[in-house]
Amino acid sequence: MINKHISMRGAYHFELYIGADGHPSHPSCAVLFKNRERVCRPHIHQTSLFGSSANGATLFLEVGDVVFLRLCENSRIYDCYSHYSTFSGHLLFTM
Repeated sequence: MINKHISMRGAYHFELYIGADGHPSHPSCAVLFKNRERVCRPHIHQTSLFGSSANGATLFLEVGDVVFLRLCENSRIYDCYSHYSTFSGHLLFTM
């Protein structure tokens, strides 16, 4: 889980990319949360070989809001030195 406590009121954009290593019984899935609210969920069930999924959201956030990722139950994501799975976010503008 990655937590980001917002220190400036404004519009933020977040992107999440996940890699799947091709497992027949474990999909690749993660959820982006704003506080306790689900925002988006990239998901892939690649039963063999490699696959990927992505999602993103632009959110209005207040000071003290928390943005975080949570791995879905019974799922896993793949990553290596090539950084196939990434999470990023940035402030678009203040309000």
